[in-house]
Amino acid sequence: MIFMDAEGLWFSKIEREYSADLGEFRWTEEQRTWDWRDLTTVELVRTKDGKKKLILRRRGEVQTRYGRPDKIDSDGGPFDATLRYMLGIDIDKGIGKIETDYYTAKVRDHVKDRWIMIGPKMRWSFQIGEDAWIWQWAEEGPGSSGGHQKAPIGEVYKYIKDILEAGELVYTNKFNLNVGQNDECSPVIYQPAVDGMKNFIREIHCFKRPPTEEGMEMEVTLVFNNEELRKHRVLNKIYERVRLAKYGRLKDIESFVIMADSPDEKASGLRFTKIYSGHHNLEEDTIHGDPEPDLPPHRVRYYADEYRHPIIFVNTSNHAMAEHDTNPDLWKWEYVPWVEDRPFVSDKMSRKEVDRPYRSSLERTFEGLTRRLMNLSG
Repeated sequence: MIFMDAEGLWFSKIEREYSADLGEFRWTEEQRTWDWRDLTTVELVRTKDGKKKLILRRRGEVQTRYGRPDKIDSDGGPFDATLRYMLGIDIDKGIGKIETDYYTAKVRDHVKDRWIMIGPKMRWSFQIGEDAWIWQWAEEGPGSSGGHQKAPIGEVYKYIKDILEAGELVYTNKFNLNVGQNDECSPVIYQPAVDGMKNFIREIHCFKRPPTEEGMEMEVTLVFNNEELRKHRVLNKIYERVRLAKYGRLKDIESFVIMADSPDEKASGLRFTKIYSGHHNLEEDTIHGDPEPDLPPHRVRYYADEYRHPIIFVNTSNHAMAEHDTNPDLWKWEYVPWVEDRPFVSDKMSRKEVDRPYRSSLERTFEGLTRRLMNLSG
């Protein structure tokens, strides 16, 4: 599918408020208008069940020291990286006309931990879906002096309207990321941004297992900064102590397998042993679906750019995953392992190699006793 440049545009949506206090995530009955700036592209697609969706992408800048140790300067300075976001909006009912009004935007500054009010200023906007709008400030952006028809808002509006009126939108399960090509088999991971604020992915490892008669298997290991209980948040501190004693770490490490039965490594199946989310969403924190390793694999539902890049959704608070999204109303962080300005490590270590630096308290105690016995015998 062809995407459309959306630089300089905003997105607003009336949505229920959610609570993430003390690690808990839950939707409330209160509604408010959420505003997001820095859109990058929009892409109109049709899903397998015939629904029309507008895929929005935006970006944010971040500085990281630990996310990219390979990029840290000799003086220890941080590396400038890009956060990528994605959200899909249903637009089966079409889009509204471009309208002019005065608006005050309310955006969150996560760096300074405060809300910023911008406006009131004149804007051009059109409605998408039931309670969402794409818009731009009328006095900003290229072509704005010539009215909305020549401005970015007018170009995006025409792109969507022309495709909808032509009625030629066909189903695809391959989405355009607008990044450089990569020929190696590797996934694109989506994680709800509200979970990623503290539990973001630090590392993605793609380890190619020795080939078998059944084809190629790629073992993918994700290292999350932490894991928070949300539904059982009162047990979170106890859970952290248990994990530290059992695994020697607070980081959450999860793995799944990509299967390919062709020499060109086109992904065909997925195994999520003991970490399949099923239909469960971010409110759940004890999901361990597919408990047995010999269960039938799951078909890949979506691909990114090429058939070598299956799309995986992190769906629950304990980072259970699936080939489908169970949090469709939440912005996702988009992890693309091969982009240069990524804020995380992308490597090819096996799960055993990733686990090796971490030792449980029992293992450390045993090692200490062994050392003392060796000293005594010497």
